[in-house]
Amino acid sequence: MVKRLERPDAKIELGYWAIRGLAQPIRFLLVHAGVPFSEVRLGINQDGSAVDDESLDWEIQKRTLAMPFPNLPYIIEKSDSGEIQLSQSNTIMRYLGRRFGYYGDTASERTCIDLLQDEAYDLRSAIIDTVYTLGADYQAVYDNFRSTIAPKYLDSFENYLSAREDYVHFVGDKLSLVDFILYELIWQTSVMIAGSVT
Repeated sequence: MVKRLERPDAKIELGYWAIRGLAQPIRFLLVHAGVPFSEVRLGINQDGSAVDDESLDWEIQKRTLAMPFPNLPYIIEKSDSGEIQLSQSNTIMRYLGRRFGYYGDTASERTCIDLLQDEAYDLRSAIIDTVYTLGADYQAVYDNFRSTIAPKYLDSFENYLSAREDYVHFVGDKLSLVDFILYELIWQTSVMIAGSVT
């Protein structure tokens, strides 16, 4: 079952599982930009209960999309000049960043955003590897994440930010798409490791 959250004034539809995940930075950016959007949330019934097999939701929804590489998350933006359909979270973030002014003002800023975005997704991969490790191996993987991986990334991002003269934003003097991504990943880390972010 698919849950639809419709906004009558929305020109953008965001499709993803009914979790924060890869879609949360997209939501943050759209809300900060003041852009109304509708959502298609998969794996959840209209009443908010979970479905037994969420993969069926995706198989059905995927057939409705006219994009070359359907994947989650996706966005569909409708305008008078046509429709843009995109998948892949990094592609979506860069598109929305360019569209709404969150992708830097210079080539140098855009390069820094790209670098930080890739570094952030290395942290995300480590979070996913940890969270989805099951059984007897979990404790060792979690312990490594807590003692080695999380400090490595958190320290690197903190050092990068504190070396900037204006250390309010990761790039430039205003929010960029990477601020939304890093906010979500740092929040996830703080949930996984109490006291890791102060």
